[in-house]
Amino acid sequence: MAKKQRLFLCFLILNLLYYNSLQAQDSAVKVPRPVEVCGSLYYDFPQSFGALAGIVFPWKSKIVTATAKKSGQKEERNRDIIVASDIGFYRYPYNNSGLFFNAGIGKRYYKAHPYFFEWLIKVGVLRTFYDGLVYRVDGNGNVSVLKSFGRYYALTGFASVIGYDFHRGKKPQPFALAFTPSAWVQYPYNSFILPHVSCELIFLYRFDSMKRGVKQKRVLQTPNK
Repeated sequence: MAKKQRLFLCFLILNLLYYNSLQAQDSAVKVPRPVEVCGSLYYDFPQSFGALAGIVFPWKSKIVTATAKKSGQKEERNRDIIVASDIGFYRYPYNNSGLFFNAGIGKRYYKAHPYFFEWLIKVGVLRTFYDGLVYRVDGNGNVSVLKSFGRYYALTGFASVIGYDFHRGKKPQPFALAFTPSAWVQYPYNSFILPHVSCELIFLYRFDSMKRGVKQKRVLQTPNK
């Protein structure tokens, strides 16, 4: 009986060790991540200028530990899922102005160095305001001026972000700079869609006092032999 108990104990210890090994390879914990606010200068081709302000919330985090093939050293690669929203305006001279709101979800990629890359899928709504006077004639022939006349449109787009995070530089600072090219469509526009190509120069500021707990997953990536 004692022999069977020893065998059972050994079997239990081996299972616990195996379970801990799996947890070390693929585990998840809650970590605090700061909320970021941003402001940007906006340009929509071919001749529209504007500005945006927004906020970025961390949602999930993933750290992949991999072994470099050339050096054989281990390096960590971060993959964060983020949720962003912004409000902004643009101005087409002698044509119209627009006020829009966007919300999106995407992924941020970065390593130990300060550079980072993001992609986001966005949806939103646009309200345009036409330049000049817009008149309306009713059924009795009376003419009136429509003030702040414009239309509502839906927006869908894709954006990529290339940035430099000073927080991971030699002298850490709580801000980052980024450049964002994007493509989006405005619809319905004359029963069709109107494509846009835009770019932004973004300033991000991280509020370390405004942190939220996000689920962080650690994955150990072993090289293929």
